Amino acid sequence: MTAENYLNVFKGKDSLRKFYDPDCAPPLPLVEIPEKLNPFYSDNVRIYAKLLTALPAQNVKALPALNMLEKEPSCAGKSIIESSSGSTVTSLSLGARVLYDNDDVHAYITNKCEYGRLKQLLFWGLKLNLYGGPAQPEIQDERGIVARLERLARDNADSIYNPNQYTNENNWKSHIRWTGPQLWKQLPEINVFAMGMGSAGCVSGTGIYLKEQKPSVKVLGVCNAVNDPVPGPRPAPLMECSQFPWRETVDQVISVSSKASFAASLELSRQGIAAGPSSGMALQGLLDWLQTEKSEGRLSQHADPVTGGVHCVFVCCDLPHMHLDQYFDKLDDSYFHPIVNKELLTFDLDKYDITWELSCDDARLKAFISASETLCNPLKELGIALLDLRHASAYDAGHIKGTISSPLGGLTEPPKSLFWDTEVLYKHWSSMTSKFSDDARLLKLLANCAGPVYVICYDGEIARLATAVMRAKGYEAFSIKGGMEAIRRNFGSSLIEDARAAEVVDSQESLQSLPTAVVRIE
Repeated sequence: MTAENYLNVFKGKDSLRKFYDPDCAPPLPLVEIPEKLNPFYSDNVRIYAKLLTALPAQNVKALPALNMLEKEPSCAGKSIIESSSGSTVTSLSLGARVLYDNDDVHAYITNKCEYGRLKQLLFWGLKLNLYGGPAQPEIQDERGIVARLERLARDNADSIYNPNQYTNENNWKSHIRWTGPQLWKQLPEINVFAMGMGSAGCVSGTGIYLKEQKPSVKVLGVCNAVNDPVPGPRPAPLMECSQFPWRETVDQVISVSSKASFAASLELSRQGIAAGPSSGMALQGLLDWLQTEKSEGRLSQHADPVTGGVHCVFVCCDLPHMHLDQYFDKLDDSYFHPIVNKELLTFDLDKYDITWELSCDDARLKAFISASETLCNPLKELGIALLDLRHASAYDAGHIKGTISSPLGGLTEPPKSLFWDTEVLYKHWSSMTSKFSDDARLLKLLANCAGPVYVICYDGEIARLATAVMRAKGYEAFSIKGGMEAIRRNFGSSLIEDARAAEVVDSQESLQSLPTAVVRIE
């Protein structure tokens, strides 16, 4: 850590390289979690979150990735391959670009991975390679993807580099280099350190450093339960083949269910510390251990002799955003507020656009009205259509010459709160959808209109709904803002009343024969 850069500013041609280098930045935050998340607060237990998510790549794997790449400068001109579907390979991709301008990074991913995760990796510019079979084989299984990639890199050493997060000592040594020293400077009274175990790099390296400074520090390795995966960590049986020195470092291995991990992550995030499921798993493992120690009367044995408190740290190693769908799969509805008007997710889903709502002037209604006074059939001759959805009686009381009258079922007056009353909206949306799907006479008229369709209603709101429905069906539709109310204010003297408005047009030919082009569709 460079004290001179306390303002956290990075300049120059190597600004990104400095930004990614922990030695050129202030230490990452260490935040005590609120009392409401710490059930042992009254027992003088203090719990802190070490936010490795504040790294430039926003995850714990950024440090191993950086260290593994720095220690192998020859990878600048090689393809980089890694078995990872998340933080490690993302960090390798970013780090390779920052350090060496190398964008040839390949992620080998199980075909059981959710498609949303694949899209996120593609976003970061990774080249994806799927494999079948077990999603999490044992690390040393010669049939597994980890061993296969090792062989591929060994057989093509001049062109391929496989960092291999599971066997590369520069993984766990990155935490001796950075995480451990930061924590020790920030909290020398630390008594307990908890971290989830995936490659076991962080728990090994950080644990080794802390125990060298203070041998009494308890190190907890947290795993997901067997057959109950959490993104990132591995179950305890799969850790047995790890070559990292976690056995000499970890005092106790704790298994946590995926539901408990996601729930703890959710609560952390809602209280202001954005944390993913692996982070929640580390916290829950720590809480479970504290509960056991308290129940068996050993909690006070872990207290700092100077402060009298038990100071615990867990690592926030991931963010929740990549896993949002899984929160709703793992946790029941009691964890989430109900969505008001949820039924709106099933209708009125067409796009609205402010450019589709025109004032009387923008729609050039004045020109249409002037032309309609001298034309026999303005609808046909001007190549545009005016569509009036009001009730027949309202149309008879006043309309623009040449307008198509096609009353919307159930519409007799301006609906109150159309877009706020779900039942009213559904009623008119259903009627509208049927009209523009099943009304053969109307559809035939519109099909013969070469230009745009201007939709009129009482106050403009139903017309906006109609425009959205029509646009989704391919019509060049516009609504008249303010509806007939606005038209009356602007052109009241030009509106006509017509007793023949009840006439029904059966075909385009009959439309063309009408001398005043008054069209009524029922």
